[in-house]
Amino acid sequence: MNQKILNINLPQERSFEELKKFGLFTNFISEIETFLSHKDKFFLFKVSEDLIRNYLIQASYNSFLSSSLLIHLNDFKNFNMEFNSSFIFIDNITKENLNAKTEVFLFNAFNFCLDNKIKIIFSCSDFVKNLNITLPDLESRLNTIAPTEIKDPSEEEKIALITFELNQRGLKIGKRELNYIFNYHSRDLDSLLKLANKLDKVSLEQKKSITTNLIKEII
Repeated sequence: MNQKILNINLPQERSFEELKKFGLFTNFISEIETFLSHKDKFFLFKVSEDLIRNYLIQASYNSFLSSSLLIHLNDFKNFNMEFNSSFIFIDNITKENLNAKTEVFLFNAFNFCLDNKIKIIFSCSDFVKNLNITLPDLESRLNTIAPTEIKDPSEEEKIALITFELNQRGLKIGKRELNYIFNYHSRDLDSLLKLANKLDKVSLEQKKSITTNLIKEII
């Protein structure tokens, strides 16, 4: 079998063109493309599921690599305000990642980009009012942005996305096996892709196809 190990952090090479295959992302991609072609400076989208949120922000960034900067708030260290990009993507705005330091950074980044006509796309785990922001000026600025909500994927959409990712790595899984996974395993995308990673490794080591029996051994 010609297999590659599945990266559960999700692929770094995905772009809008590939995501357009999925109805789950159609509205988001349309709104992002409209935002980037108009004069609006700020775009904020809310996705509760971490994996989908990271998937979308990475694909957005990949589509504009030459003119954009991606900042993961969970990896925040020290950023200066000398941005030389046309677009800034700021990912993982969650309750867990917000603190005095990151809130000041977000506030300064917002003002810097406003003054210098740089566009920012924020990705959040919840609506601004639910993030427990302690810096009032930051909350008021973020509240000026009308949020775009991305609904959690349906089971069919999860199956399509997982099947796509497995196929991209030379892995094949049948409908029967997928149904078994969804009946007997956690259905959140993170857990499903971790299972896929285990299946990938075991099937490669044992030189076996992905079967129901192999899935039973792992779960």
